Amino acid sequence: MAMRALTLDFLRTPRRTLWVGILLLIVGALVLGQVANHERALAGQIELADARLEMLAKGNQAKPTNPADAEARQQEIRRANEILQQLALPWRALFKVIEASNDKEIALLAIQPDAGKRVLRLAGEAKNFDALLAYIARLEQSPMLSQVYLSSHELRLQDAEKPVRFALVAHWAVQP
Repeated sequence: MAMRALTLDFLRTPRRTLWVGILLLIVGALVLGQVANHERALAGQIELADARLEMLAKGNQAKPTNPADAEARQQEIRRANEILQQLALPWRALFKVIEASNDKEIALLAIQPDAGKRVLRLAGEAKNFDALLAYIARLEQSPMLSQVYLSSHELRLQDAEKPVRFALVAHWAVQP
């Protein structure tokens, strides 16, 4: 039996397959970019759908399921409307009228406006009863206040100057 000689070529020159590898790498990178872009678009759509679902769920929870819930919601709306009406009133003009009517013989201790009834309660001290009557007259001259009347008064005999402690009630009109 004759043996055949083996030929081993350890210095074989490489084939020109490098360009195929580079081409495959570029195609793979492009496909990967497309997949990543598509994934981002799907993630955005999922977030949008989740937000819509959450809004719908909140909308369903906000709807009263029984008459007691509906009544509670109506009361809440009425309270909110009352607050809005109070905020819309001309507070600055009202306080300017009070300040303009005041003088050194009158010391206001409390101002209690009732926006719903358009009533103003004033509490304070006057040096004497004549100063109090003059103060009431000045308040009545204001175009914003009407029906100013003395609801209570007390002569403070224990004080050295004997001031008159008073409480007034006035109605006010909202002017345009």
